[in-house]
Amino acid sequence: MSLELLTKAVEDHGTAVKNMGTKTDEALTGIKELKERMFEMEQKGSRSSADFLETGHFGNAGAGLAERFSKSDQFTGMKNGAPGTGRVTVEGVSIKALTNADQGVTGSTDYNVQAQRSPGLHNDPRRGLTLLDVLPTLPVTVGAFEYMRLMDYTNSAAFQTEEGQQKAEANFNMEVETANIATVAHFTRASVQILDDAPSLGQKVGDLLQYGLLSKLESELVAGSGGKGKIKGLVEFANDFVVTGTPAPVDAIGQAVVGMNSNGWNAGLIVMNPVDWFTISSERDSEGQYVLGSPRDPSPPALWNVPVVTTPSLAAGTVLVVDPAQVAVLDRQLPSLMASREDGTNFTTNMVTLLAEMRAGLAVFSAGAVLAVEITPVTP
Repeated sequence: MSLELLTKAVEDHGTAVKNMGTKTDEALTGIKELKERMFEMEQKGSRSSADFLETGHFGNAGAGLAERFSKSDQFTGMKNGAPGTGRVTVEGVSIKALTNADQGVTGSTDYNVQAQRSPGLHNDPRRGLTLLDVLPTLPVTVGAFEYMRLMDYTNSAAFQTEEGQQKAEANFNMEVETANIATVAHFTRASVQILDDAPSLGQKVGDLLQYGLLSKLESELVAGSGGKGKIKGLVEFANDFVVTGTPAPVDAIGQAVVGMNSNGWNAGLIVMNPVDWFTISSERDSEGQYVLGSPRDPSPPALWNVPVVTTPSLAAGTVLVVDPAQVAVLDRQLPSLMASREDGTNFTTNMVTLLAEMRAGLAVFSAGAVLAVEITPVTP
């Protein structure tokens, strides 16, 4: 290598070393400046914390909370050996806290916390529909049901004491009875969104709609007035039973049971208001002892070996004695629940119509199979 080239290489190396030193100085200077800025931020943060503890907000310096505590009389007493726990009240400290809406002290910051919601739908009392459980049903396929009722019949069978003698003639008085198949229905509307977002709510509403049908049906089976599109109930079909003397309510019912059985029917059901049943079941003798069971061990719902079914649909003071074999609930359509978006403006308003519907009627095949007994309600 020539002397000229060697000299140039040495000069280039010196220049590179000089440049590296300059960059190193710049880096050290930058690190120093960064450390100074971090120190300054730490000092500001410390001062701000002290200000906040004292005043409840950042910015204004002053005597710190810790200093005021250490100089308090309570802390001094503790240092000197006073027993107990010291509590120092520092005036002027007002830290705004987050509190439940309308629950905090004046100046607090309200935060509205959503209440926890219980699942399901409450306040849904349902009385037992026991009458529907005991009455037989008969399926029908059209909107009316006709049957022949024997209205009047006297057994006139007699001996023929002489040959050629005219035999006794029997007379039957029959009448065609038509039972209406009534439609019982009701509906409500709900948005598509609520049914999607809360499916359990939709199920509960549907369940309530169907229960409403059965409750209305039982009420009409007992006391329905009949007429176009309506059900004629047991009270309208019943023959009035005339009691002998002035018996107690339970004995009046017993007379009706015996009377029905004596006429060839089978008294298999007693229907009464719950208040009447309580009056009878809570009756006491002259010594104050319960006649039927006791509050701790109530008597089964039965009188004269005939089951008792209670329903508020029957007015207090009236009792029905029924031969269930001569009565039928006409079943045209079981309770059904339907949903439609094609009702009115449902499609354009995102609504759904929920409709519960059933069709049913009542047939009483014999006038003597239902007796109505009037009893005198007695306050228990």
